[in-house]
Amino acid sequence: MGTPVVVLDIGASKIHCMVGEAVDDLGLKILGMGLSPCDGIRRNVVIDMPKMVEAIRSSVQEAERSAGLKIAGAYVGVAGQDVATHTSRSTVAISGSSNPIDENDVHRALVAAEEASFPSNTTVLHRFVQRYAVDGEPVQNPMWLHGSRLEVETLSTTAPSHVCTTLRRAVSQVGVDIAGFILEAVAVGSSLLSIDEKEMGVGVLDVGAGTSDLSTYRGSLRHLAEIPFGGEDITKDLSVVLNMSPREAERLKIEQGIVCCPAEEADETISFRTTAGRTHTLVKHQLSAVIEARQQEILEFVAKELEHSQQEHLLAAGMVLTGGGALLTNIDQLAEEILGMPVRIGTPQEVVAPEAIEPTYATAVGLLNFATTQHDSTGGIIPSPETGGGGILDRISRIFSFLM
Repeated sequence: MGTPVVVLDIGASKIHCMVGEAVDDLGLKILGMGLSPCDGIRRNVVIDMPKMVEAIRSSVQEAERSAGLKIAGAYVGVAGQDVATHTSRSTVAISGSSNPIDENDVHRALVAAEEASFPSNTTVLHRFVQRYAVDGEPVQNPMWLHGSRLEVETLSTTAPSHVCTTLRRAVSQVGVDIAGFILEAVAVGSSLLSIDEKEMGVGVLDVGAGTSDLSTYRGSLRHLAEIPFGGEDITKDLSVVLNMSPREAERLKIEQGIVCCPAEEADETISFRTTAGRTHTLVKHQLSAVIEARQQEILEFVAKELEHSQQEHLLAAGMVLTGGGALLTNIDQLAEEILGMPVRIGTPQEVVAPEAIEPTYATAVGLLNFATTQHDSTGGIIPSPETGGGGILDRISRIFSFLM
């Protein structure tokens, strides 16, 4: 049994606070959770700090009641279009050709790679080893091999420092310390993907309310991108086209949302209320057409991003869809048609919870899975990071390094 760990998934429409612990042979055990609607964020940008703080407070209090404990610290997820990746390479000489490469040699190579400079207004979240090579020959693990030159290539992920500062201030208003920042795309991958999928090459599309986050893996994380559309755009389309309130549009999307409507369901009637209070009906294929138009646009953005990043032919294991947008009926079928690859709906695995875990919870569960791994491996919660270029932030970066 591990020590309870807390995470905060601060999304565009709602905030999840989740408490859990690592359990031997069972994976992850959810001890409690809180969920609060939030309209203080738009497309991962804070537009109303007081509203966001109150939503965080509400979710934390609900999680405390659910788990039966007082929450003092939490890991916080980070996402957004300004999250960036940077590749660094380093080469170090190996002293003595008769001696094999040891931990000190690997450490020197990694430290040299970490010395790559980043803009002063960014915070390094994670570093991942992409490739090792000994005397120019790629190797999976350089330990105990002989050679005169060790090369390493790493991928670093960064976020604007002002984003981390804003999150820190908001969470501190609730009386909770930030134990560390975790990139949400990395967290989602840790809870949904198998080792085999990562080795084959796989993509993850987390369809959120305001945006959709794309990540690709080949062994480790290779590419990140944010698609500027999400579930809220579908809701707005329904609201405008059918002249209904956003709340009614959201209800209709959740209860009846479908794409690639089957012929046998196409003429089924659906009732809804307009903003004038009148009851109207439409047939299911009409509803599907409105939803599918926007969903197709999102997936076409994904296809273009994969092509631009030269990833589309490297994902042998296909694409995994998750998040609230993955709950749309037949969304995997539409995605396969547009992306031209196998698609499955991703639900967190090896999770013990009092209720079923749906794709909607994938980010929060992923954050918790990632955080419990770090908590157990480091022997305790990481100290709250401070602004600046070194010190605690550097130690956090190292602790979160080379894990995928």
